[in-house]
Amino acid sequence: MSLVVQQNSLIPSQHEMTVFQTMAAQAVSSKMYKGVGDEAGILMIMLTARELQVPAMQALNGGINIIQGKVELSARLMNALMRRAGVRISIKESTDASCTLYAKRVDTGDEATVSYTLVDAQKAGLVKPTGGWTKNPKDMCFARAISRLARQIAPDVIGACYIEGEIKASDAEVILPEEIPQHSPESESVENLEKEKQNQEKLIELFDKEDKFLILDYIDVVSKHYGWSWHKTVKVFINDTQSLITKFNAWKAKKAL
Repeated sequence: MSLVVQQNSLIPSQHEMTVFQTMAAQAVSSKMYKGVGDEAGILMIMLTARELQVPAMQALNGGINIIQGKVELSARLMNALMRRAGVRISIKESTDASCTLYAKRVDTGDEATVSYTLVDAQKAGLVKPTGGWTKNPKDMCFARAISRLARQIAPDVIGACYIEGEIKASDAEVILPEEIPQHSPESESVENLEKEKQNQEKLIELFDKEDKFLILDYIDVVSKHYGWSWHKTVKVFINDTQSLITKFNAWKAKKAL
C-alpha cells in the first residue's frame, strides 16, 4: 500500500487559479484575515494547501502559515496529514514535562519513537515568561514531538514544512509601531528625495549592526498586523525609519528577557 496519497497536477488549471484568486479577494475584503497578509499572501497559502491536499479554508483558518517563504503547519494539521496517509501514531506519554510518540508506516513497516521535553525547549531558549511554553507546555511538547516524528518517519508526507512556532524567532510580546501614516506618493522634490535617501541609509546601517533575521521577523510581524505586503511595509518604514528603529529595539529588548 502506498503511503503518499494521489497528487494533483503540479500546475493549477486556469479555472482553479480563478477560483483561488476570487476566494483570496473575498478573504481580504472580509477584513477577517488582516493578520494573514494581503491577497497575494492568502493566495500563496491556498496554493500550498492545494499541494498538501488540504482544504483551502482549513489552511487559511490557522492550519498553514508562510513565514519568509517557509511553511508552518499547525500540530493538528501535521498530525492529521500523517494519519491520513496511513502512519499509525500512538501517544506513549503526554505531560507538561514531556511527550513521547511512537509511529509505524503501513507501507514499509518502518518504526520510530521520539520524545520532546520541556528541558529540550529550555535548552533551545524557547521558554519565555509569557510565551506558549509557559502557558501550555503539554501542547507545545506534543507539537515539537509530532514534528520530530514526521521528519524521521514521514518526510514524504510533510515535505519541507515546519511545525507552528519553529520559524518564529520568539513568543515575546510584539511591540508594534504606533499608527503609521500611509504616505501617498508626493512630488519628487529634492527635499523628499534627500529624506528618503537618508532613511534608506539608516535602514542599511541597522541591517549592518543587527541580526538581519531578527529585523526580517519584526517587519513580518508588522506586515501581518496591518495586513500589508512586505513591499508596502518596507516603503512605509523608509518614510518613517526612526519608528522602525525605536520599536525594533524595544521588541528586541523584550525578547531578551
